[in-house]
This record gives sequence, C-alpha cells and structure tokens, in this order.
Amino acid sequence: MAELAFMKVKIGTKKNGHANYPNFNALQCVIDSGMDWAYYIDVKGLGWCYDSCGHKESEVDSPIGIQWGCLCVPQEFVDQAAATFSDECEELIESEYEEFHQDKAYVKQPSQILNNDILNGIKLKQDLGLPLTQQQTDALDPDNDEPGITENKDKVWKNVKAKKGVTNKKKKRDNDGDVVDDLSMRKDKENL
Repeated sequence: MAELAFMKVKIGTKKNGHANYPNFNALQCVIDSGMDWAYYIDVKGLGWCYDSCGHKESEVDSPIGIQWGCLCVPQEFVDQAAATFSDECEELIESEYEEFHQDKAYVKQPSQILNNDILNGIKLKQDLGLPLTQQQTDALDPDNDEPGITENKDKVWKNVKAKKGVTNKKKKRDNDGDVVDDLSMRKDKENL
C-alpha cells in the first residue's frame, strides 16, 4: 500500500436523517482518478473508521446530528480536503488517528472473535470424552489464527497498519497546533 496520511471528518446529517459528507467528488485528486470518492477512499486508502457514537447519540465532542469519522488516505486527498472543507476536515498525526481508532471507533468491539459453531463442536467432543485434534486445540488459542477463539486484530491500530502494509510520513504538531513534518524522525536530519 502507498504512503498514507490521516484525516478526521465531521459528518453531519441531511434533513432526511442520512449522513451528510463533504462533497469529496469536487477534489481534484478524486476527479483525476475517475472514481467516485466513496470508492477512492477504499481503493487508495483504508476506508472509514467511524466513531462508535453515531448521529443519534450524544457525547461531549459529538452532539446529536454529528458523527466523527477518520480516514487513512493519500496525502493529496488530505491536503485538498482540509483546504476545501476546513470546517469539516482536519489532518491528524498518526498518534491522534491511533487514539481515535482504539478509543472511539473500536472501543466497543470485542477483544476476541468467537466462532460459536466451531466452539460448540469442540465442547461436544469434550463432553463425550473424545480427544481434540491439533486444529481444534489451536482453535482454543486466541493467539493462533485458527477459527474458534481469535484475537480481534482490527481493534489495535498497529495490527491493522502491519496487516495492510501502511506507511506514513512522520509528522507532529508544532507549537501552533499545525501538522508539520517531524524532521527529528528523519535519518538525514543532520544534512538539513
């Protein structure tokens, strides 16, 4: 996957109650791609990461009628969206995206994914006193990828980042709160 950047988007609601996204089809990078923006963010990025507090719920930073979403997309999309829709779109640094991912979007997701059909089959075998196969034993180990009890790897940003092969330019917030390149992270910083 290409180098990606992070963005937070304020999503309102239309009169009919449906989500009211900024008109990302107006961005030059989307026009140049020939895709609808909804496909662009999935093909060129990781798609949406939504706050678990929806439009019909209320939290301090998310009143009724507003929902927050984050995107991990190419830098040109972030730059163009933040410039065009400055009231709705803001570039994030990776640690802010990670915090949103884990504390807002996936906070209500289970840490483990259970495959009840497999687990019921294992329990039946155990109840009958029959020995388990290696595959069934592996299914009971959350750290093993065998379906049964598995770790929900999407709950933790670093797992998603590794699985999808995401790379990103190292950035930080400056004293004014603006997102800037983090030159301290560059290997060649002594040449600046």
